[in-house]
Amino acid sequence: MRTLLFRTLPLAATLLIGSLNVNAQDEDMPPPSGERLKEIKAQKSAYITSRLELTPEQAQQFWPIYNEMDEKQDALRKEMRELHKSAKGDSTLTEAEASQILDKALQTRQKELDLERTYSERFKKSIGAVKTLKLKKAERDFNKEVLKRFRDRMEERKGPGGDGQRHRR
Repeated sequence: MRTLLFRTLPLAATLLIGSLNVNAQDEDMPPPSGERLKEIKAQKSAYITSRLELTPEQAQQFWPIYNEMDEKQDALRKEMRELHKSAKGDSTLTEAEASQILDKALQTRQKELDLERTYSERFKKSIGAVKTLKLKKAERDFNKEVLKRFRDRMEERKGPGGDGQRHRR
């Protein structure tokens, strides 16, 4: 269960950042602007830099690698979301179509694992194995915090009645 949670947290944070308006189903909550996304990424960068205690030299090597990996992960997450969309609530899928979607999902998960393996090796070379482990924890912790803030905002919006309507005074 914990493994599943840790695997889904980065995806959850990405989905939250990329589609808050869909998850919230609240007209008062617009999708995050480009500026907001930049702000979240900047907060994540500062958080990771602090948690890893990167020297300026390490940061100079680390961030280009991390940003490259992050872009590739985003592309794979988008691919996975598209697969889920194609299967979501569609009772007209044939067995063959469903099987094809399942196979593609497994292939995408394998690509994610291969990507993680490749970049773990690159990180170990640039910042060492200990800081590479700290990176994984820092990412999980940051994603938990994003998720917590999102939940808190949603609870705030529900108000005391829990009906999804913003409490007005």
